[in-house]
Amino acid sequence: MARTSGAVAPRPIVRELAGQSQRLDVVFDARTAFDFLVSIKGGHEHDSDLLAEDTAWFERSHLGLPGNIKDDIEAYFGDDALGLPYVLPELVIGHPEVTDAASLVRTLRAMPPNELTAAVLSSILGKYQQQELTTEIVAGDTEALDTACEPFDERRRQLLADFVANREAQLDRMIGVLEAWLPLYQEVEPRVAGMLKRDVAARKEDGSTSDDVVALIERTTGGLRWFPEAGVRRVILAPQYFGRPFNYVFQGTDWRLFTYPVAESALGAVDSFLPAQSMVRLYRALGDTTRMRVLRLLSDRDWYLTELAQQLELSKPTMKHHLALMRSAGLVTVTEQGGLTYYSLRRERLREAGVELQQYIN
Repeated sequence: MARTSGAVAPRPIVRELAGQSQRLDVVFDARTAFDFLVSIKGGHEHDSDLLAEDTAWFERSHLGLPGNIKDDIEAYFGDDALGLPYVLPELVIGHPEVTDAASLVRTLRAMPPNELTAAVLSSILGKYQQQELTTEIVAGDTEALDTACEPFDERRRQLLADFVANREAQLDRMIGVLEAWLPLYQEVEPRVAGMLKRDVAARKEDGSTSDDVVALIERTTGGLRWFPEAGVRRVILAPQYFGRPFNYVFQGTDWRLFTYPVAESALGAVDSFLPAQSMVRLYRALGDTTRMRVLRLLSDRDWYLTELAQQLELSKPTMKHHLALMRSAGLVTVTEQGGLTYYSLRRERLREAGVELQQYIN
């Protein structure tokens, strides 16, 4: 039975940051290698915010790919894949010489299969604190592989076992996807590189990079709130275009990577008669009964994802989709901590809404 918002007392959520004062290196990284990886799947999002010419380019480029490459995109970069999209950004971070799409592909092809296999396994298993088993698994230790597979469901266990058993063929197919996509991406890469550089330059110029880490990440991502974690020494903020308006978050042992959508102002010359995509996102998010109810709830207090799903009698995936649209519109702040995700209302965005509409109309 659904609970009423009036029955719940306002509850501020306070986070204790004592003991989290270790030095954090925060850097902006405008290499197109990150955007290249995002572009393989990012443009498929039905809510993506690309310029019309790039939407047409993306659809045309994907249609022209061979059937086996399309299958491998789903197999290695799809939502149900083993996790390779989360591995490759770590390789970009670890190789400063990788600056663009071509240098990433060259680096991957030059890596010995066992070295690349170890990198892939270490990243996948690191999520479960099992990365110390990597060396034994690569060496063929089946008991270590069985131990590493314990946290996985049956399907993912099979995927991991198949990857280890057929590593060279699997890596060849994975890199083959990147090689097939590379010449297509290079058609737009110079223009995208300009967007990424303009975005970072503008953020440094307006002083936003002088914020504390929590405020800086929230401002840059448009609503993701991250608190410093023990052991994390480096935060990388990498602009990307082909995943707009979504953020993609990656993590390593001592670093966190936020690939965030470039700002509207970084896109370059755009038809002034067209409304800004940020405003379109805002009114699209407001034009839905469920999302309006979420706003009403968030006006009282912060809510956890599970709470909102229960309150509105929706599944968690459906609730998460609504909240993702609201986050991309700048209406909510998302905080993940201790395995829980909670949402806060960004009241200033509601105040800006009418002003933006009036400016556009006038």
